Amino acid sequence: MITDYSESYKDIIDKQRPIHDGDEFEARHPKMSIENRAKIFAPFAALKGYEEAIDETAKNH
Repeated sequence: MITDYSESYKDIIDKQRPIHDGDEFEARHPKMSIENRAKIFAPFAALKGYEEAIDETAKNH
């Protein structure tokens, strides 16, 4: 089933990213390097236990 969400998000879909030029937010949350961002998302597993289930199935067949 394909759902068209464009109507739900039409008020934000074309907005630009906020620019923080020396404001308080930027002071508390400095821009992160690409390497550090990669470290955050690398361990994410969308299907927890998937690899173990595949290994177990392979043993049984």
